[in-house]
Amino acid sequence: MNSEVITTSNTQIVRQNAMQITSNPNNVVTRTLTIAAVGLVVTLLIGTAAADSPGLIGSWTLNNELTLEVQPEGKQTSRWGGNSSVRPTISVGGMPIPTGGSSQGQYSSAPTRDPKVLSCAELGIEHVGDDVHLTYVGVGSETLTPGNVQGTRTSFSQRKLTSRYETTTRKVSKTFELRKDGRLLVTVKLNPKQGATVVHKRVFDRSR
Repeated sequence: MNSEVITTSNTQIVRQNAMQITSNPNNVVTRTLTIAAVGLVVTLLIGTAAADSPGLIGSWTLNNELTLEVQPEGKQTSRWGGNSSVRPTISVGGMPIPTGGSSQGQYSSAPTRDPKVLSCAELGIEHVGDDVHLTYVGVGSETLTPGNVQGTRTSFSQRKLTSRYETTTRKVSKTFELRKDGRLLVTVKLNPKQGATVVHKRVFDRSR
């Protein structure tokens, strides 16, 4: 009987001391440990959310209305003719550029046609090993390998993919990145060696 009373009394004392320590604003150790614990929990939550986020990987559908809104102001015309304004349809082609000569030398082996992403209404991005495979539905596909492969320089992260190459007639850069609203923004820059740089932008909604 006495043993039970003593045990109960000790438990109450421990609980009271714990409450006093926790509620004491001057207890530096308690506050430090609490802040550290909260910081750890927040870090774990952010890390888990980032791991669960598909990032660029997935299927995307062109949002023609938003695509029109993000185009650079004015029309950028090169010596080859054509402009960078977007027609009010989803099948928007790029600026026509003549192909270069047969000699490639130090230049990329990438085709001199405009990037396929400028002509597709649906886009798929997936990881295949260390590579990134892009499917331009109804147009074609390509596989990009991070690093410098045959003149094409590619970098890839969860939220951004960049690819650059140079042909005998122009420099081309493509950037795929997530916007803050979760949509995919694709920016294509065409820089002819004898003409003005033209910038195309496309906005895609996530399909799945």
